[in-house]
Amino acid sequence: MTNDLVFELDSTTSALRITLGDLLVFINWMQQADKALENGELLPETPEVESGKVLGWVTLMQKLDERMRQGCEKQLALEANLVVQEAQLRDLLSQLHGNIASLYENLGLEQKAQEVRRRAEAVQTC
Repeated sequence: MTNDLVFELDSTTSALRITLGDLLVFINWMQQADKALENGELLPETPEVESGKVLGWVTLMQKLDERMRQGCEKQLALEANLVVQEAQLRDLLSQLHGNIASLYENLGLEQKAQEVRRRAEAVQTC
């Protein structure tokens, strides 16, 4: 009986014809989806309805959720990659400072070599 109530935005197109039953099914699904997302779970299964509108709305929400999850996964991967690259950069800087200090030592400039080593230690503690 609730499917008989219809909301029409434009009486000339059936694409904008939405039944109360469609809205109720979608609202029920959205409430389940909200609870699932709050608990860090996957979205609920698509409801078994004949309404193409409801299926379209649910499919759109599922696609948005999947994109968000993919974006989060990419972000985590990029952050992990950044941590690795920062460690590699620290190692390279340490090697560079060591090479510069060795060069100064070979030139007989011990004081400059010690200064480079002190600066390198200060950089590594940051």
